[in-house]
Amino acid sequence: MNLSTVPIDEVKVMMAVKSLVWAVRVPAAAVAAGFTTCAVTAVAGIPGILQPAFWLLIHASCLLLGFVIHEGSHVLGLKLTPGITHVTFASTLLRFSVIPMGRLVGWQAALIALAGPLAACVAGVPVALALPDYALHWWFFLHAIFLLPLFGDGRSMVKGLLAWRRQVQLLQVDP
Repeated sequence: MNLSTVPIDEVKVMMAVKSLVWAVRVPAAAVAAGFTTCAVTAVAGIPGILQPAFWLLIHASCLLLGFVIHEGSHVLGLKLTPGITHVTFASTLLRFSVIPMGRLVGWQAALIALAGPLAACVAGVPVALALPDYALHWWFFLHAIFLLPLFGDGRSMVKGLLAWRRQVQLLQVDP
């Protein structure tokens, strides 16, 4: 697992985007390699494979964009919240998380947990309206599932709602 802790006043949304893109570099490289192989195969004489490869690339891009919007919204919410001192970016091969450090009250924690999935879902609305027959919007709408308590956002939202006006325990940075 790769961990990077940054003081909140030094965090930029683009930093979170770069961290997310770096975290998914292996799956993204696999998709790019697959698309390139299909394109080369199409040029070599099997043109029927190019269209499915193109759609795979578009769907994979929507998947990645949904996560960039999701995590970027968490970062933006944390930057706007007094009491947050640091943010840790945690990533593994197929996972990326933003972990706040400092102080939050329950309603703030719930709102920040909601911000990521909600932003991704909202981003899917214009995609659904513009391209309803291509099912690209589902890559954005599926972020609503992260509000289930099975996932970190869902657990944070429940914890925040239960603590509404009380302090929520967050990680602390060692001096």
